[in-house]
Amino acid sequence: MKRGMFGQSGASIIELLAAVGVFAIVVVGLSPSLLSAKSVADLGKDRAIATTLAADKLEYLRQSGASLLVTGSDGPLNSSGGTTNGIFTRHWTITPDSPIAGLTQILVYITWNERGTLNRVDLVAVAHS
Repeated sequence: MKRGMFGQSGASIIELLAAVGVFAIVVVGLSPSLLSAKSVADLGKDRAIATTLAADKLEYLRQSGASLLVTGSDGPLNSSGGTTNGIFTRHWTITPDSPIAGLTQILVYITWNERGTLNRVDLVAVAHS
């Protein structure tokens, strides 16, 4: 800090440039961490949405009665289950007499592509045949 001709004190331009430079270095150093945290948060959000979509379908299939069930798929779905701007594809597989006779295995899985990586969430339930 310097005291000027008129008794004023303040930072010189060199001190200001040095402070801005240090701030810029810190911000650039933290950028990859912040971007990575956002990526992880996005994946977590999409995984939660996919789990909800799978659980909704699984519950619907369980309530439908095992004798009426057929394997199928739908999508692309958005976060509310609609088809506008959807990224999720929902599949379900029905396996009668599995794991034992008289029971039907219901597998519901959701797939979606995020940043070039195919992601998947699986839910499995068993219903009386």
